[in-house]
Amino acid sequence: MKVVFDMDGTLFAGDSQLRFARWVLRRCGWWRRAYLLLFLPVVLLAALRVARLQTAKRAFFSFAWGLSGEELQSECRAFVEQELLPSVFPELRQRLEGHLAVGDEVVLCSASPEWWTRPFGKLLGIRHVIATPLLLASGRVPLFPRIEAPGNNRGAVKLQRLASAGILRADLVYTDSTADLPLLSICSRAVLVNPSPRLVQQASAEAEILRPGGVPSPTFFTLACLLGF
Repeated sequence: MKVVFDMDGTLFAGDSQLRFARWVLRRCGWWRRAYLLLFLPVVLLAALRVARLQTAKRAFFSFAWGLSGEELQSECRAFVEQELLPSVFPELRQRLEGHLAVGDEVVLCSASPEWWTRPFGKLLGIRHVIATPLLLASGRVPLFPRIEAPGNNRGAVKLQRLASAGILRADLVYTDSTADLPLLSICSRAVLVNPSPRLVQQASAEAEILRPGGVPSPTFFTLACLLGF
C-alpha cells in the first residue's frame, strides 16, 4: 500500500518553518531578526497578490543568511532531534510505525525545505522524502535562497514531484491542510488531522478525522516564532 504523509500540522502541531526560524534566531545571533526588514514588505506584497507566495518564502529564509552548509546541517540535526521528534503526535507516530511495520510504501511529502525534512524522515524510518529544495550558494545560505524547479513543494507541485518519483496514485494520505486538496485527488482514502471546517467540507465524506490536539494559538505561535521568542 502506498501511503503519503504531509508533515507540518499533520505529524506535529504548527509549522516547522516557523519553528526553525525561532530555533536559529535564538541560537545564531539576535541580529538575525533584521530579516524582518526584508520579509515583512514581501509578505505584504504577497498578501496583495503583487508578489508570489514562493517569493515570500525565499525572503523568509533570509533569517538563515550566511550560515555555512556545515553549520546549517548541524543546526538542522539538532532541531530535528531536540524539537521536532519530541513533538510528533503519539497517535500519528503509532500510525506511521504501523504502516512501516507491515511494509507499506511510505512517502513524506512536505512544503518545508529538504534541510531538515530529510533527516526528520530518516530518523522516523521513512526512506522516501519529497520536500522543497532550497539551494545554497558557494556553500552558504544566500540572502534570498533559490528554490529548485518546479518550485515550492505545495499544492499541485506535490503531484508533479510525486509523479517524477513514479507515484501517480496512492492508497492513503494523511494531511491537515486545504493546500493538499490536489493530493487528495490521487488518493483513495484520506485521514484528516485537526482539519479546518473548510477542509472537512471539501474532502471526501469518507475521510477519517483525527484530532490529537495540542495545537497552539496560530497568531501567538506565528508572532513568537517570527520574533524568535
